[in-house]
Amino acid sequence: MNHGQAFRAESGDDVTLADVATVVTDRDNSPVLDDADKAMLAFAEKLTFDHYAMSEADLDELREAGFSDENVLDIIGSVSYRNMSNRLNLAMGLDAVEPEGPDELMEVVRFARTARA
Repeated sequence: MNHGQAFRAESGDDVTLADVATVVTDRDNSPVLDDADKAMLAFAEKLTFDHYAMSEADLDELREAGFSDENVLDIIGSVSYRNMSNRLNLAMGLDAVEPEGPDELMEVVRFARTARA
């Protein structure tokens, strides 16, 4: 079960509850994310795709968004773990398997995969 499927199951199959598409396609304008969520996701994206450009200023942005140093360490650990596990999946060919799920969520998955390519 992928993350979208798990969320759908937990939310009672309410796609609009999380407005999943805007979280993936337009994070900065998503109605379901607060400023702290947006700061955390921007940090995670930079750590994932532009980690050589990380600086103390990136940590300060998380702190200014309300995260404690312990929260910041948790965020870094979580992002790092997901990056490692994703690379393991890629190396073993597991990411090549097309996930199954409701059409609305699969469109988001396809969009996210093509945006990274």
